[in-house]
Amino acid sequence: MNLKTKPFKRSLRFYFKSKRRGIIESEWEKANLAIKEHLFAWDVFKNVQKLHSYISMTKHREVDTLQIINESIAQGKKMVVPIMAGNRQLRHCYLNDINDLQENYSGVLEPVSGIKADISDLDLVLVPLLAIDKQGTRLGYGAGFYDRFLAKVPTSTPKIGLLLEGFNVYCLPKDPWDIPLNGYISESGIHLL
Repeated sequence: MNLKTKPFKRSLRFYFKSKRRGIIESEWEKANLAIKEHLFAWDVFKNVQKLHSYISMTKHREVDTLQIINESIAQGKKMVVPIMAGNRQLRHCYLNDINDLQENYSGVLEPVSGIKADISDLDLVLVPLLAIDKQGTRLGYGAGFYDRFLAKVPTSTPKIGLLLEGFNVYCLPKDPWDIPLNGYISESGIHLL
């Protein structure tokens, strides 16, 4: 890692988290609905059989994935969600009902139990992020959970971020281990990169 990159990323995280906290509830809800509608209308999504999604931390104004997960299950899609494991790794299991979720030690919702899922045959991965640039570089939270996970996902599997407009920027700092996303969905539509 470039020694200048780490403090710059830290300041960018602070900025985008503060900006997200400033989003008015009604605007956030309206954007969530539009993002979900764009996702469900996307031809790629319509053909997905095995979907991986983060479980949103709505108190931090992440795009609400609980509705996406619930409706995907109702459509018969196999839903795969992450579980935080030791050593900043994620485990992945199937989720059949959002009522099977409970908060972990960090306040993140996770399945109480579930069958382990193979991530080598996912059709689409929805990725949490604070910001994204025009090259697909993702600014995450800095713990490295998703960097490690995305490195194991086949390159042919689309990796799409969910975020509100204004969190898409021209350029972000990039480290060698950063896996670029294939695009993002915002309230204005689907943006493939």
